Amino acid sequence: MMKTAVELDYTLHHLCIYDDKPRDNMFPYLRWHHGITNYFSGAVFHVTGEGHSDYTFLGCGGRAYQIQIEAPPFQFEYERNWWRDHGHGYNHICWLTSDARASMDQLLANGATEVMPFEEFPTYDGFVVHDPEGRWIEIMEYTDETFRVQEFTHAPSGECGLEVVGNAEVCQDLDAMVRWYQQIMDMRVLEEFRDGDQGMVVMVDKDYDPVERRSLFILQSARHDFEKEHMAKHGPYISSIIYQAKDVMRAWEDALWAGMEALQEPAIDPLTSLLTAHLREPCGGNGIMLTEHYAPAVTQAEAA
Repeated sequence: MMKTAVELDYTLHHLCIYDDKPRDNMFPYLRWHHGITNYFSGAVFHVTGEGHSDYTFLGCGGRAYQIQIEAPPFQFEYERNWWRDHGHGYNHICWLTSDARASMDQLLANGATEVMPFEEFPTYDGFVVHDPEGRWIEIMEYTDETFRVQEFTHAPSGECGLEVVGNAEVCQDLDAMVRWYQQIMDMRVLEEFRDGDQGMVVMVDKDYDPVERRSLFILQSARHDFEKEHMAKHGPYISSIIYQAKDVMRAWEDALWAGMEALQEPAIDPLTSLLTAHLREPCGGNGIMLTEHYAPAVTQAEAA
């Protein structure tokens, strides 16, 4: 009998960036209050008959959600094909599950399409699928008793109190995708912001905690010109890494000093009423959303 989304125990884990110069392009992140949680050399880790990749995991302030920078030659042909067609970019979002084999059956039966078949690796089982609009989803189940990507202890970083808290995706059909992630991956709607044809839906997994684990998964319409332009060229896509800061203006200044590129200066977002800025990160001009501290259901003081 097929397992349900609740039984599969999905939790958000990381956003993967494809980049061919990770040692150069990670330095702006490190200058912007990040730390390396793990580095896995392609020479010794995840070597397959087809190839290998170098993985660097970065964290900032929060406990659970991380960035993974993955570099060529890549392990599999489907990854090399994506790199050929798209180059630098946000490639996939990864969720952890309690049963990867059952998860693949469940997702394929509910509108996902296969990218990478289910495979058993030395330390985890996993696979990759497209969601119904074509964005990549990786699913991992840890199978080794000790192997884990290290997490940071929750401690907002730098004088600005910076934390990476999740990612945002631009959707073709926002309402349909919200329903899909609710029903098929057990994501919950934390808050919705609507104004005419513009919308932003903040979703969380079952482990969300407004103080210790603020991992967010935002689905939204293409609201800004740079989002609409990218959407017109590439279709629905992973649009940004989400950061929050106790001092947005200081975090903005620190980001520019570190090497991030200004895209939209801090201003009150008319949809969310949050002080929000947008930047481009160094691995290929991908988006960064920077907002003031956001944690519904608790006060600023309680979440500090």
